[in-house]
Amino acid sequence: MKKAFAVVVAVCMLLTLLVGCGGGASSTPAAAPGSTGAGGDSGEVVTLTFMRTGTPEVLHEIFDPMIEAFEKEYPNIKIDMQDLGWGDAEKTLQTMAASKTLPDVMYHLPGTIFDLADKGLVLDLSSYVDDELKNDMYPAMMEAGQYDGKQYMITCGGSSIMLWYNADLFTQAGLDPDNPPRTWDEFMAACEALAKLDGIDPFGLYAKSAGGETSFLYESLFTSQHGGSAWDGTANQYVYDQDAGKDDAVKTLQFLQDITQYAQDSYVEYGRFDVRTLLRDGKVAMVLDAINMANQVPEQLADGSIRCTVMPCGDSGVNSTAVNVGGWFIPTNSAHPDEAWTFLRYMMRTENQIEHAKYGSVPMLKSEAATYTEGYMLNVVQSMEHSYAEGICPQTNALWAVNGEQLQLLMMGKQTAADTQANMAAEHADIYK
Repeated sequence: MKKAFAVVVAVCMLLTLLVGCGGGASSTPAAAPGSTGAGGDSGEVVTLTFMRTGTPEVLHEIFDPMIEAFEKEYPNIKIDMQDLGWGDAEKTLQTMAASKTLPDVMYHLPGTIFDLADKGLVLDLSSYVDDELKNDMYPAMMEAGQYDGKQYMITCGGSSIMLWYNADLFTQAGLDPDNPPRTWDEFMAACEALAKLDGIDPFGLYAKSAGGETSFLYESLFTSQHGGSAWDGTANQYVYDQDAGKDDAVKTLQFLQDITQYAQDSYVEYGRFDVRTLLRDGKVAMVLDAINMANQVPEQLADGSIRCTVMPCGDSGVNSTAVNVGGWFIPTNSAHPDEAWTFLRYMMRTENQIEHAKYGSVPMLKSEAATYTEGYMLNVVQSMEHSYAEGICPQTNALWAVNGEQLQLLMMGKQTAADTQANMAAEHADIYK
């Protein structure tokens, strides 16, 4: 009898263990590939590591509330946000890549992402991207995350170049601040009028060779001369290195050289951030700079003394610009790629992109752009209608280094526009190989 009772007890204990193993907290599983993140019945609770390169204290203000809301909607997914400042970013990222400890979801720049993709370390997201996202994102911004026919990055932030100008100085020079220059010829005419004012320079120019800043400016100007992208995604090389873009490249380079006569002294020692202070302090009247200028002159933008408009255009007649981008990617070392996509897709919702853009970005989504109804952002939105993602590939840093050196020589008057184009094309050809 005791033996039979023991057997019954053992069976009951076994059943209890089996039921316990099948239980646990009720939660919503992550979305399957291609979905937008709809929930299910229950699933394992997983923790994703998440990293957005940038200034930690600012980013936590943006993402902490977003993460809290996400975890309420998807209780089976927890987010561990990790900090990474720009100063340590590249070295840290390469170390993590070598040890295959990259976070589940990360923000970085496409040149590095595509280099990692070449090494098999980045997940192709093509099967995950849904039609809603495809139709809402500006086509050029979606294409910016593509390399070698695959979607390795979802673009979520970017900077376009705008014309920023001092309305008071325009008025003093007899120019209409409500009708800023729209073409290269009008820009040169404005410079001539502003040159008559004492104590200021018409144009703030940055010509340091490092960092890709002058390359971005050149590429942006080229798009409006050429009437199309500066990057050939099929050939994976710059259009301005090809015969089809040679003439437009020379005209663009000549314009860059011509405007140096109206720039501040020692412009080769200036980076883009340095020039922003010149405009802010009323020492120059115009600057061709990224959207981040707004962070330096918020009070002047509010009272209208500093304004922005679209880039002046070349012969194409289209006021376009290149867009320098960054975006989300999922490393192949992630143990939870479906859950990682669920979180990534959540961050690409319109309301979350609006919050993310406060860090300093042009709109990535048309639905996001529609929410901007006043102020300088209206001009930023207008610029996005005719903009092209900056040319990016695994060799980007090397290509930018060539551009920086060659453009500096051009702007210092040490070589002609034609020679600069030829030198760039020749040096780039070796890098493309």
